[in-house]
Amino acid sequence: MSNVSTISLSNLNALSKLISNAGLQRLMDNDTSKVYGRQLKKLLNKNGVTVQGRASFSEMLSLGYQQLLAHYRHEYIYKTAILNSYVLREHSLAETILLNEFKIGTSKADVIVVNGTNKVFEIKTELDTPERLQNQVNDYFKAFTEVYLVVHHSMLAKYLGRVDRHVGIMVFSENGNIDTIYTATPDHSRLDSTIMLKSLRKDEYLNLVRNLNGSIPIAKPVHMFTECCRIAKSFPVQTVHIEFLKIIKQRICKESNEITLDEAIPSYLKFCCYNADLDQNHYIALTKRLNCFI
Repeated sequence: MSNVSTISLSNLNALSKLISNAGLQRLMDNDTSKVYGRQLKKLLNKNGVTVQGRASFSEMLSLGYQQLLAHYRHEYIYKTAILNSYVLREHSLAETILLNEFKIGTSKADVIVVNGTNKVFEIKTELDTPERLQNQVNDYFKAFTEVYLVVHHSMLAKYLGRVDRHVGIMVFSENGNIDTIYTATPDHSRLDSTIMLKSLRKDEYLNLVRNLNGSIPIAKPVHMFTECCRIAKSFPVQTVHIEFLKIIKQRICKESNEITLDEAIPSYLKFCCYNADLDQNHYIALTKRLNCFI
């Protein structure tokens, strides 16, 4: 395999769509994996990596990931780094839940992590702009007490001063790790019970209210959420927040954790595997697929 200078932003963007949560789901699907493999090989060639003859999925994915890491660091690259170089190094998955694209108010957090603490990570890649940042941060503090902005190390100066004093800052470093520049200061003053309940699934906010109140309210389905919010607001907001975090931690999946930690799963696939809620059958199929040639 050799490098050629055919890299373009449009081709890199197309490659990034294959090496993403959605793209890698196609790899695991028997009906789409061969087409996915051919597209991956074609885009590698278009992005400066000539794949001669047959190559394994594992080899092509590694090449694609490295090409994006060097030339087009989209969100999946950052999220993979947060999992590999921050969560897996500093926390136990048995006591930690990481959630992708978690809705909070009118915003969607790139990553949240809940264990003994609770953190929101807002990623601003080199491909992003800071326009919505302040509104996003304001939303995040309504459901979580620690908020971190994650930027590429070359963009640090651009974002310093754009967030308030409570927000921590992390950088995607030259070696591909996530390093903390400023530690977040917990802020409980902006928590909002209604926003917390809106972030949960129906069964989850019903369980939260049951935990607070001892029972689920009797109400017509159309009025149930409003009644749950009324009950939640009758309790101190920090009490609601404690129960909110407990409910989120119930999403921890032992089987997914074991698969994510397995050494057979390449580092660039761990974030996808963790979020896909794979079982052992999926795991066996995936490890076999990675060794297939196309």
